[in-house]
Parts: sequence; structure tokens; C-alpha cells
Amino acid sequence: MKNTIKMVLAAGLLVYSQHIFSQQNVGIMTDKPMEKLHVSGKSSVLDDNIGTTGVPLISPTIRIDGLNMTNNPTVLSTDTIAPLYVDSNGDTSVKKGLETFGTYTQPGGDAITTATTLNVTATQTYQFTPTLLTASFTLQQRSVVYISSTLSADVLNASGGTITDGKNRAIAALISFTAAPAASGINTTSSYMGDGLTFANRPTDSMNGSFKLSPSSELVLPAGSYTVILRGAGIASSNAPGDNYRIIWGGGTGDKLNILAKPL
Repeated sequence: MKNTIKMVLAAGLLVYSQHIFSQQNVGIMTDKPMEKLHVSGKSSVLDDNIGTTGVPLISPTIRIDGLNMTNNPTVLSTDTIAPLYVDSNGDTSVKKGLETFGTYTQPGGDAITTATTLNVTATQTYQFTPTLLTASFTLQQRSVVYISSTLSADVLNASGGTITDGKNRAIAALISFTAAPAASGINTTSSYMGDGLTFANRPTDSMNGSFKLSPSSELVLPAGSYTVILRGAGIASSNAPGDNYRIIWGGGTGDKLNILAKPL
């Protein structure tokens, strides 16, 4: 009799263990999991928000302690939320979403408080200002980087008056990288991007040549430390001394050099 009971129990355990090991999916609050891990339950929006973000909590939620604020203090605070990333190995992590690097000028602000005068000699070669604005930033991982700038320029004759000779003169705002990791492929000895225009004026009662240039770009960069600078430049179309002129850089409003990055 005992042997019979043992055989029945052994058979039952064998069937149960086979059921466990044959189960492909695991369910929480569901007995019919549709994926390897299936968390079920009625979704509802709770009255509480996530910190002061104004984003409502959604139930059900999945909590992973390895992704909490204690383990990710540089990413999360009591009032933030962050996107979840998965790498090629399937490992999960939280990263900052939109990040601000370097000196950020808010809309309506002006990053240049003292204007710079560039006296351009008519040599048919570009002449450059010193660095007008600079921004340094470090990427912790491969990221999309947005570079946005505005630089005001007033074009005047060599004496500081209105140009009236009708001859062409070109001005440009240029952004360069002065530091970048080799893996980025960026040339740190030349300008990376620019915005320019050609100016000519003859009437004495016309505009005095006040402009805003905005070299901007978006690019994908690897992890590493970077420095970008903003400069102004000018060139005359002839070698005649009478074609000398001057450019006042940063004398207007809204000058900026902003760097925004989003991890990939």
C-alpha cells in the first residue's frame, strides 16, 4: 500500500514538475501570460502626480529597485522622470532625456554684454574676431547634439558711418570645435559650420547694416569631452584701402551659443 502511495505521489510530482518546466511564460495577476513576463491588471490613472512634474501616476506599475533614485542619483530627483533604455545585451538603464550643456542662454537673454569691433582690411582674405562665446560639454554616451547660436552684427564703414560705395563685403558667424575626441572624426583646426551674407549699400539714407547670423547644426557624437566656440569674420571684395570697413559683433540682443544633447 505504501509503495502504491509513493508511486502515485511520484507520478503527480513528475507531472507537476513537467508542467512547471514546460511553462514558457510567467504571469502576474493573470493565469494566461502572453509573454515571457506578463503583468496584468486594470489600468487606472491615480490622483497623485510624479513629484511636481504634473504627470499622473498610472496603475499598474512595475518597480525595479535598480532603476530608482537611490541607484541613479545623477539622473533622477524627486521631481523628475527619465526614459528607460535597453542596450544590445538586453540590459536596462535610465538616462537623462533632454540635457543642457555649457552656458545656456534662455530665450530673450543675451550672452554677449560687451561688443567686439573687427576692423576688416581690404585684402580679399577673411579676418576673424577672437572667441566671442564658448561652451564645453561632456557626453556620457552617444548622443544627438543640437548646436544653436545667434550673433548680431552691425556693418559700418571704416569711420563707423553708413557704407555708401555700393561695393560688396561679406560677413560670417562661424562655429568651431577646439576640443573633441578622435572617435568623433571632427577637425578641430577649421570651422565646422557657419552662416554668412554679402552686404552692399549705396544710398546715404538707407539702413546702417544691422544683421543677425545663426549658424546651427545637429549631429551625432560619441561619448567624450567637447569645446565649441563662436567667432565673427569679414572679407572685402577688393584690395583698395577705401574698401576697409568694420563690423560690430554682439552689439545687438539675443546673442547666444546653446548646446542641447539627447542620449541615444
